Parts: sequence; structure tokens; C-alpha cells
Amino acid sequence: MMRQASLLVADEIYYNLHGKAILQGIYHGDLTIPADPSVAPQLIFFFMGETDVSDPFQTLAVEVTLPGAEPVRNFVGVMPPEFVTNASAGRTRLYFRHPLLIQAPVLKPGKIDAKVIHEKGEISVGAPWISLNPPLSKPS
Repeated sequence: MMRQASLLVADEIYYNLHGKAILQGIYHGDLTIPADPSVAPQLIFFFMGETDVSDPFQTLAVEVTLPGAEPVRNFVGVMPPEFVTNASAGRTRLYFRHPLLIQAPVLKPGKIDAKVIHEKGEISVGAPWISLNPPLSKPS
């Protein structure tokens, strides 16, 4: 099986004492804005990736480009060799999870581009669109 990645977009992320990530306000469809442009307090782009134990990631970065904005990239790091050698017997896949925080993003209608960048190339991940849905006007 080849390398693959996916993405969740949420409003908040919390970590508990056991290292569990708790996402709140997960978007299950388009991000809908009332005006073009709009500003959100923050958005969390939670990347999840996997690869075969025989083909571990060497370097990783994640990147998000909002419509009309410059890309925001976060270097995840270099995977140490012991990450693979310490894998449990019988394990066939290695996983990573990484949040990318964008504070006060300016949101404009269009497609959000998101990708995982590694030493062998890029994995484009499905990201939501931003849709304009202006508030209904009051009848006169």
C-alpha cells in the first residue's frame, strides 16, 4: 500500500494529559461564510498520514493555501530511524498526526488546497471549499 494522507478542519484542538487530541467544531462540509471576505478566530487543519513500515517518511511538512492567500507551511520534522526500528512486531503501517493552526484567517470563497510534503514528493489531501452564503435579508 502506498503513502496516503487525509485532513480534518476544526475550530479548536485540545490535548489531554494522556496525549489525546480532542478536536471541536469539525467541519463536515464546506466552510460557509456570510460575507466576502470574512475572518475566523482560528482554524485547525489536522493532517493524518500513513505509510508502509518498509517505506517510512524521512522528512515531513504540511501546507495549506486558503483562496487568495499565501501558503502556510509547517515543518513536521525528520523521522528518526528508531521510529521504525521500535515499531511493534507485526506492524505494517506507520502513522503521523499533525495540527496546523492558522490564526485569524481571512476567508474568501474558493477551494482550500492542502498537502503533505515529503522527501519523495507531495500528497494532495482533500480539503473543503469556502462557500459564500450571505444572510437572508429581512422582508419589508
